[in-house]
Amino acid sequence: MTPFRSGITFALIIVLYMGASLLVSLAARRGGSLSLPILQNILFSESIILIPGLIIAVLSGAEVEEIFRFKKIRLKTGVLVVLFMFCIEPLTSLVNGISLLFSDNIAMDMAEQYLNDDSSFIYVALVISVIGPLVEELAFRGIIYAGLRKSGRFFAAILIQAFLFGLMHLNLNQMSYCILLGIAFGILDEVTGSLWPGIIGHFTVNFGTVINTYVIMKYMPEAFSQEYSKVDILYTLTFFAFLSLIFTGVAVLLLFSIAKSEPGGRFRLHRIFHTTELKAVNTAGETVIVKRPGVITIPLVIGVIIAIAEITASIVLHIQ
Repeated sequence: MTPFRSGITFALIIVLYMGASLLVSLAARRGGSLSLPILQNILFSESIILIPGLIIAVLSGAEVEEIFRFKKIRLKTGVLVVLFMFCIEPLTSLVNGISLLFSDNIAMDMAEQYLNDDSSFIYVALVISVIGPLVEELAFRGIIYAGLRKSGRFFAAILIQAFLFGLMHLNLNQMSYCILLGIAFGILDEVTGSLWPGIIGHFTVNFGTVINTYVIMKYMPEAFSQEYSKVDILYTLTFFAFLSLIFTGVAVLLLFSIAKSEPGGRFRLHRIFHTTELKAVNTAGETVIVKRPGVITIPLVIGVIIAIAEITASIVLHIQ
């Protein structure tokens, strides 16, 4: 994989995702044969996210180890990752809360629909908490990030794949905190050299959403219909801002512990924030600096423009 192919992958994901969603939505409104139950719909959407990248990876001759980086991690690392995700939860809740000033809570609404779809709790948890994280981590931290990191600019590659991950959700609410989560998953991936920490972290977040929604539906159903004033929201945001200051600091300390737990982790953590020149010896025996490929490519920019246009259109329609 290369940055260019990663850009093509993202552009294809956005175009196919939007096209398929529109087609299924139109068929569902008309009661046509393409109308799918909610959980089957999300499985269909997840396959669209993964398939384009797999096809491009195969056609480009990418090595399996380059994309499917399922390197074993220590049990201690897995536990630290879960703690790390709990510690950044206040910050993600703060960002989510700010986005709710301008949009609906899409993730909570979707989880409510899934749990009301006459499906068992285990089935809902499996689709949202296991299949979803596995597919999305393979697509973004596996395929797309594998190409972007070839630029040697690891921090820039992490930020870009996180931005793309947020845009993929095609709504302001999920985009806001998914960018933050994408950064966290990307750093965990790079520090450990494995996809497992990102998958574990992603599972922790999604399963927490399912549990939270299930508890509210069962014991506090009135919470879904209750309206909150902007003053209430601002008080809540202030509370989460205070918690963020404390727990984000703890998360940073846990990140250092994760790096220390995995062989070579401290070096990889340092490398994220310190780009070094790539040198090689030419035929004349001279040491020369090798020009790295750029992180931002034309296909990537096209995909970003299409996604932003879709998000902007949805915001305008929401306001109207």
